[in-house]
Amino acid sequence: MLKNTLTIILFFALTTLFAQEAVIIPRFLYNPMDSISKQNFNQSLESFFSEITKGKINKSLLTPKRAELTQSQLQELISYETKKDSTTSKLQDKRLINLYPISNNDYFISISYTHQKPKSNPTLLYIFNLIATKEGNKFTFSVPIDYLTRYWKTQVIGNITYHFRDNLNIERAKLFNKKNSEIAMKLGLKPEKLDFYMTDNFQEISKLLSFGYSLFSNGKYRDGYGVDCKTIFAVMNNEDFSHDIFHYYSGKINKRENRNWITEEGIAYAWGNAYYTDKKGEMITNKRLITKLKDYLIKNPNANLFEIFSKNKKIFNDIAPEISVRSTMSGIIALEIEAKKGKEGITKLINAGRKNRLESYLKTTDELIGINNKNFNVKMKELINKYQKALYIK
Repeated sequence: MLKNTLTIILFFALTTLFAQEAVIIPRFLYNPMDSISKQNFNQSLESFFSEITKGKINKSLLTPKRAELTQSQLQELISYETKKDSTTSKLQDKRLINLYPISNNDYFISISYTHQKPKSNPTLLYIFNLIATKEGNKFTFSVPIDYLTRYWKTQVIGNITYHFRDNLNIERAKLFNKKNSEIAMKLGLKPEKLDFYMTDNFQEISKLLSFGYSLFSNGKYRDGYGVDCKTIFAVMNNEDFSHDIFHYYSGKINKRENRNWITEEGIAYAWGNAYYTDKKGEMITNKRLITKLKDYLIKNPNANLFEIFSKNKKIFNDIAPEISVRSTMSGIIALEIEAKKGKEGITKLINAGRKNRLESYLKTTDELIGINNKNFNVKMKELINKYQKALYIK
């Protein structure tokens, strides 16, 4: 009887231990490490993902060089974990699926995340890649960016260190360095030194930042990424990231709950660019968009600009499908407010409010330069003509 009782206790103890494993490490998975290193690796990996499962990050297990960037990328996994319900939180959904050495102390590892619904096939959510580095009797973990770009070249242009494979468009790089300084100084900030990786598309960016696959961004390719931990990843291999540089510096002095995103996007267009590239891989300038809008009005003299603005209609699909006419017009309004009210006016417009953003935006433009929903069409046409001429005189 005692023997049977001990057997049952042991069985449940082992079952509980297995159920609490944060990441499954299959016995059949090849691991070339010696037995002690293998044990240290297994313990470190388990501790690392156990903390993530709880919504935390064990900073002592982050490789120092890339600790901040790694921590930033882990937030998506933490967000996934914290959204689980009581049932899915008990399932073992993480599995080590690959491991191989890339140096004496470094290993490239891959972990899969799957989701299993009752009576259905499992769905692959993520393949998350890390560099595991042996540090004494433990392993630390990092995003694989340095390993994956180890053969890339670097070139410093002002405050920007570019990382690229073959060639760098120096004129574009100089333009971005100039805009980085101008935008920072317009907001009363000191321009920062930044690392800029010349990436072909968003999928390449994801791989550099650990996401070998993500169900939630599969097929996404036209975006860039950053500024994250003073690091930028190019939009479709273009050296100019000035659109999001404005958002980056604005975020340093303006509270998120106050920032009006009609304003933010407009200023990002006006001071930077439209973020997305055209069919030739060129950034779309504010000058080009204002000219395009003027041409549109010539062809469509009865167009209701307030309707286009309020509903954020797309009319520039021939340039790029993502282009916002609302942001083009908001950018023109921002230029007028900057000219008449200076930095104080721009700051007030940015902080018009996040909630009810269209109403909050128009209330502020009315206070600053007298533009509201009733006179929007007339005033907007005047400003389009004014700034289209001014941009060409420059």
